[in-house]
Amino acid sequence: MLTTSPTLARPSAAVAAAPQMSRQERQDHDLFVRANTEFQRQGYPALARRLPALRQALDRMPADYGQAFEQDGQTVVRLTDPGDVLVSMVAVSAAAKGGEAKGATAMPNVYGDIALMLASEAVEARRYEEGIAYLDRVLKVQPKNWLLLVEKAAALQGLARWDDALTLADAALADDDLLMTLHRGPFHRRRGFSLIELGRLDEAKAAYDAALAIDPDDANAKRELEYISQLKAGAAPTPPQVVAPLSPVPPPPTR
Repeated sequence: MLTTSPTLARPSAAVAAAPQMSRQERQDHDLFVRANTEFQRQGYPALARRLPALRQALDRMPADYGQAFEQDGQTVVRLTDPGDVLVSMVAVSAAAKGGEAKGATAMPNVYGDIALMLASEAVEARRYEEGIAYLDRVLKVQPKNWLLLVEKAAALQGLARWDDALTLADAALADDDLLMTLHRGPFHRRRGFSLIELGRLDEAKAAYDAALAIDPDDANAKRELEYISQLKAGAAPTPPQVVAPLSPVPPPPTR
């Protein structure tokens, strides 16, 4: 249901700066990179032959695979969005205890990326429960992974679980985690989407206005605001459409 696709981390540079990766994690990352390259060129059909291996890779995710951990005196942060790397490194440095500088490095969020890819394919095929199951496996150890949370909200909306998606979006918007704060736009949009389907049009308008305040060029928010205006003018509702979140081509309108 997302209408913008996250940019996955550039693999070669990330791996070169990440000697902390285990041999198995590196192999699973290479698998993801191959799958992602094919996906960007050919779309979802190219993922079909990779799905069994990707599922097996996710099964290998360590039980303690959090987004940040300490290793050899430095903080290691697992990230997907390249734009989050610098922000996270600055935040880690600012949080150093006693004013002492603390080393920090970023590395690919291998199993988070794999879960997102598997969930995206499942949502595209309208296997929403399956998609949520992939996401929840990683969210147990990465509860503030904003990309996975946005995707889960979309999957919940695919199941017409409007209240559940709304609760998720509200919780994300109330979270003061730095990256969650920086990526509030998608949660405002997911919130607005649920509110439309719940018939709470004034609140939905406020949610999309909030998204536009963050990104004045948000075409999705503009389309939904126009749709809200049409509903208020007496137009008949149109059914929502599930839009592939990682589609390599520009997504169609939400409705």
